[in-house]
Amino acid sequence: MNNSASDDPFMTLGLPRIASEEQIRSRYLELVKQFPPEREPQKFREIRAAYEAVRDPLLIAERLLEPPDDDEAPQWEDAIEEQKEVPPKMTPAFLLSLGNRDERYRAPSEAKAQHITARDSDAAVDQSP
Repeated sequence: MNNSASDDPFMTLGLPRIASEEQIRSRYLELVKQFPPEREPQKFREIRAAYEAVRDPLLIAERLLEPPDDDEAPQWEDAIEEQKEVPPKMTPAFLLSLGNRDERYRAPSEAKAQHITARDSDAAVDQSP
């Protein structure tokens, strides 16, 4: 196995360090089909060793504790600028569907109805055997 592959199994598999378990397994199966042990045993051994190293619980814990590489981590400034360029679309119908959930602004009949419903449900709980 070459030295760089043994140092970084993610590089051997051609995956970013933040790859999910599904991505790792999928890539491993692709590489096994591409480099079967009958045709290229050395390459298959490298792929298998990298896959086992990536699935090692200690390596997984290390990967979760390490901060991501600079090029892979999203930058807040970029995300904020992107949102400024394309603000979320909220139609008037959507906004009206939210309704006013603050009790100070509800109609008196609405607040009274909710109070009665809450009191009735409390009474039903108290009467249960």
